[in-house]
Amino acid sequence: MAEKKPAATAAKYGREELAASSSVLFGVPPEVLAGALHGVDKEELTVAEAKRFVNQFLDRKVK
Repeated sequence: MAEKKPAATAAKYGREELAASSSVLFGVPPEVLAGALHGVDKEELTVAEAKRFVNQFLDRKVK
């Protein structure tokens, strides 16, 4: 029987690192990323988590 390998965990990055690469990773300026992460308690996030927050932020309805 083949051994199961543990799933690789995604790398986590600090807010500053994500902001520095926000235009490449998410197609948005750092200011948009800052708005998307406002109120998020995590200091380190995976790229997928940050992308989810950015998409939620961009899809919000304006009141």
